[in-house]
Amino acid sequence: MTALNLMVTALSLGLYVALAGSYGLSYAIARLRGGGNLPRGPLIIYGLHGATAIFIVVWTPLQIGWKGLIVASSIAFLVLPPITWRFLEYTHETEVSG
Repeated sequence: MTALNLMVTALSLGLYVALAGSYGLSYAIARLRGGGNLPRGPLIIYGLHGATAIFIVVWTPLQIGWKGLIVASSIAFLVLPPITWRFLEYTHETEVSG
């Protein structure tokens, strides 16, 4: 791996993580404001996250195992905020009613 490849890979992975966190945060904010199950703003951020994942898988010199982890993580990141939101709603509903 050349120095340039290392920098491009590191920056891409940093962007990948930042977009994953931004998606989760924007999802929570959108739901607090009364957005639907998959509000548009978080989906746009997730789309950028997916594009970054594709870039990492196609153009970086990472080994296949790491690229598989990127793909699996991207799929998990899509469903984690809605699952967490439903769990929080359930937890708070049982606190109030129980």
